[in-house]
Amino acid sequence: MIRFLVGCRFLGLCLVTCGVTLVVSCAVQAPMGGLPLGGSPMDFGATQGGVQDMGSARELIASGQVPPPEAFVVEGMFSEHELGLSGDPCARTLCLRTAIGVAPTLEGTPSGWLQVGLSSTIDPDTFERPSLTLIATMDVSGSMGWGYQTERTEYPTPGQVTRNLLSAIAAELGPDDEIALVTYGSVVEDVLAMTPGDQQVTIQAAIDSLSTGGVTDMESGLRRAYQVAESASGETDQVRVMLFTDMQPNVGATEPSEFEEIAADGANRGVGLTVMGVGVGLRQEMMNAITHLRGGNAFSLFDDEDVTELMADDWPFLVSPIAYDLVVGVTPSTGFHVADAYGFPSGDDGEVGSAMDVSTVFLSRRKGALLLRIEPDEGTELAGMRLSGSLSYQTPQGDLVEEAVDAMYSGEPLDKRGKYFEQPGVGKTVALAVLVSSMREAAELYSRERELAIATMTGALARFSADAQALDDEALSAEVDLAHDLLQLMEQGADQGNLYGHGIGGC
Repeated sequence: MIRFLVGCRFLGLCLVTCGVTLVVSCAVQAPMGGLPLGGSPMDFGATQGGVQDMGSARELIASGQVPPPEAFVVEGMFSEHELGLSGDPCARTLCLRTAIGVAPTLEGTPSGWLQVGLSSTIDPDTFERPSLTLIATMDVSGSMGWGYQTERTEYPTPGQVTRNLLSAIAAELGPDDEIALVTYGSVVEDVLAMTPGDQQVTIQAAIDSLSTGGVTDMESGLRRAYQVAESASGETDQVRVMLFTDMQPNVGATEPSEFEEIAADGANRGVGLTVMGVGVGLRQEMMNAITHLRGGNAFSLFDDEDVTELMADDWPFLVSPIAYDLVVGVTPSTGFHVADAYGFPSGDDGEVGSAMDVSTVFLSRRKGALLLRIEPDEGTELAGMRLSGSLSYQTPQGDLVEEAVDAMYSGEPLDKRGKYFEQPGVGKTVALAVLVSSMREAAELYSRERELAIATMTGALARFSADAQALDDEALSAEVDLAHDLLQLMEQGADQGNLYGHGIGGC
């Protein structure tokens, strides 16, 4: 059942009465250009903002290092996988569906699970992205290697990756778009004033001119980018700062909280932020801090293949938000409580309250997910667990939409592993959440209690391998390998890669 709290640009007559939920047949105007609305069962994808991949963890493991705990980001893993839920045809751009499951934690705690599936009704073949004012902000410090060209294309410098990515993005801009280039190193420079997106010769020449410029004053560069954003003409549908960096600030502000304040101020003024993190020295905790805000997302790239994949899979959807302030407000029935939340970029996994929120939902080629773990109080059986409440969000036009949630586990039979999932997608989402949170826990333990870290990863690998076999999902085999490789590194006493890519002894 769906309840609209404010008018939603209806073309037909829809009735909303106080305290009563009505389902009515209404023609709905598309909320943004090129987004057809309808009940097609062939949904497109949508995903929460924040970190969009596990690239940093994967790259460090491949290089023989145990990643730091902050590199294991549940929403990043979710965004890499297809986690859709089936259901009735959706009638709005953002489709929210729910399904439940029952499965113990890695430690054996009985638990219920509620997945919120994210998808969309857009047709990617006819989609026209909103017009864009882009302030591309480049780190030209020495660590980026702008002036150094490696002969081996599989090991490009962060500067090379940035140049190739920025050039590819700029080539997608048109006459309705605008772009400006800001660089920061020892000094901040406006390399290119605001320029129409179809002035490709001028834009590409400015990109080609970029070169190395000293230390890393990221604070001044980001502040200047937001100043340029504020001076934008306002003729495009959205304004976005796109930060290209290896995230190693060493002048001015250097702490995540300081940059979070800068990004939050920009978000409050309606400026989105996309971080393109390049190189194995990424400070993951900083990416997490500055991209969970309204309009924020982040991607990790390490070579030209990553650039090609990002442009094929994520453009133009990474600059196409379809909802803001998605709130999951769910109350369990008596005898149960919400114990954990996964995939919510607005807070660390495990921090829960009466309502969990996601600042932004973007279009995506994959259908995303949010996940809650429900734990019974002592002496309470899982059968009879009921979850009620609502899902609410704002459209890009500011309309507020609310959908009711009413889900129940009535004691359906468990499988031989002691699990029940209303849909296969819930089983996959739960398996990935347990795996990533266990990897993070093992990484936290590794520097001080190596044997306990190994035991945690051993259990996590066994659990996930069994889940992957039961789900028979080809996409999970790569994650089995990832967990196996991490366990091997821990057993070998490998160095733990810190957030600058250097090693810390694991023993």
